[in-house]
Amino acid sequence: MIRISNLVFAVIFFSANVSFAAIIATNNFKIIEHNIQKADADTLLIFDVDDVLLQPTDQLLKSHHEHYFEEIYKDLEVRFNKTQAKKLFSLIMLQRKIEPVEEKIIDLINNAQKNGIKVLALTLCSTGALGTIDSLEDWRSNELKLLGYNFDKSWHTLAKKTFKQLPNKELNKFVAFQQGVVFTGGVSKADALKAFLNYAAIKPKKILFVDDKKHNLRAVETFAVAKNIDFLGIEYTFVQDSKIEPINKTRARLQFEILEKKHKWLSDQEIDAEINKAKN
Repeated sequence: MIRISNLVFAVIFFSANVSFAAIIATNNFKIIEHNIQKADADTLLIFDVDDVLLQPTDQLLKSHHEHYFEEIYKDLEVRFNKTQAKKLFSLIMLQRKIEPVEEKIIDLINNAQKNGIKVLALTLCSTGALGTIDSLEDWRSNELKLLGYNFDKSWHTLAKKTFKQLPNKELNKFVAFQQGVVFTGGVSKADALKAFLNYAAIKPKKILFVDDKKHNLRAVETFAVAKNIDFLGIEYTFVQDSKIEPINKTRARLQFEILEKKHKWLSDQEIDAEINKAKN
């Protein structure tokens, strides 16, 4: 894999005249932008969601601190039970604040769609119900649309679909498609994409896939090569390369304390205001 930071070498995919596959790593949005601007209607443009298109604003919910979050969550399961812990977790998901990883990527996707390029979201997000959430597909689709992402533009003629042939046996969930988003539920992104392309009855000549996880890119690259589809994977490391402050454990514990007592998730700003009020 190649790490690219210099724009002189950024456009390596759509200027080529021969079939090939490559994966590059970058934290530079302009490299994504340049390659998408070279794409055409024969290209399928795919985006991962978490830490590529959107991220939570609260410190504890960011991927940098997932181990500490898991530590607190496991304690919930011990003190309550798994069912109650899932309900509390679902309240966080419903009430958390989110933001785009890069504001400019919203316009970039909209412009690609206007130019006839099909754009798909491919997320590990699970499907079905979770705690107080009736449909994770609806929840995720609503989050994306709240920020201005509308993947349905490319697939408005395609009905929602559950792929019963691709179950996650451990979780008893299935791969699903809804409003331009493929939900893998932990199944390989390559297998989920293959099922979706068969359902949509399309075979792109080129795939450009932006994800923050290298193994997802490699899996789809293998699929593309087997199908003789040109492939460029971009490992987008903007979030993981961003400077992050050490976790504020006092704030995190108070957030969970209020969540348990009041079934309400308070943002960092709201918790900080509560802490300052108590000091005064």
